[in-house]
Amino acid sequence: MLLLAQLVAPQLLTNADAVYYTTPATATGQPAITAKISRAVFINTTGGAITITVAIVPAGGTVVAGNTVINAISIPANQTYTSSELAGAVLPSGTTLHAQASANTSIIIMVSGLTYQ
Repeated sequence: MLLLAQLVAPQLLTNADAVYYTTPATATGQPAITAKISRAVFINTTGGAITITVAIVPAGGTVVAGNTVINAISIPANQTYTSSELAGAVLPSGTTLHAQASANTSIIIMVSGLTYQ
């Protein structure tokens, strides 16, 4: 079944690594659950530039250089960044989307996409 989904409802990033989305685990004997990111938007709500870092981490993994897809990109004051790096990314069951900003509660994250089962 294909469903349109708001994978991450609008919320503020923290200045520490945090999980913002986890693709649900697949129950034994059931079809695999997968998510696909259509659009990921980051909004800087402050008067200064803020950097963001985002990683797509496989089930059971940790954030490392090899799964960091956005590495400290700077978003100018009061600007919006729509991520081309995340658009189209497929997240298998158990995969997590991690993010953080250089300043606490300064960047709004919103991610929409599709889920498949």
